Amino acid sequence: MTRMENSTAPMFSNVQVGREGFAESGADYRQVDFEPVAATFRRYAWLSTLLYWLPVLCTASAINLLPKVTLLPGMLTPIAVAVLVLLIGAFRWIDAGKRGWALREHDLIARHGILWQSTTTLPFARIQHVETTSGPLERAFKLARLKLFTAGGMTADLVLIGLDGGTADSLREHLAEQIRRRDAVDEAEPAAVDDA
Repeated sequence: MTRMENSTAPMFSNVQVGREGFAESGADYRQVDFEPVAATFRRYAWLSTLLYWLPVLCTASAINLLPKVTLLPGMLTPIAVAVLVLLIGAFRWIDAGKRGWALREHDLIARHGILWQSTTTLPFARIQHVETTSGPLERAFKLARLKLFTAGGMTADLVLIGLDGGTADSLREHLAEQIRRRDAVDEAEPAAVDDA
């Protein structure tokens, strides 16, 4: 008897799993309550933007001080770069507030974007392995990234940034357990077919 013929097989469901492990109803990703990223992520995004653009601002200021080399008259070049840095920092601050993620029974959903919002759903069945990473500045803010890889990819197919370190570790362990369960079922199915 195949799986399709088994009338006692459970119906497929995909309800949201809350942070504490309880299930909520609703399979439509548009009705999911997204978990926000860590509260410290906004400050991290702002500071990392400033640190990234600081050499550009210093270079623009230094070039403007050289004789016979003026990009714009007076201090307009450093001021223009400073305004650009502030605008990019404000953009990243707002973006950090729009990011979110949701864990459901069978998949993980990530959302980001301000003007163009992107929502990515990655089923557990496609995930091959997961890892957490964090740079020095992220560790200073107790943040981590969760990277999810699918078959055949050298780079992560989904990266959740701005997660609290503990949350990232818990998610990694939960997803690793889902992968182990899936693999155990996949290994057991050929044996069941052979016995039939």
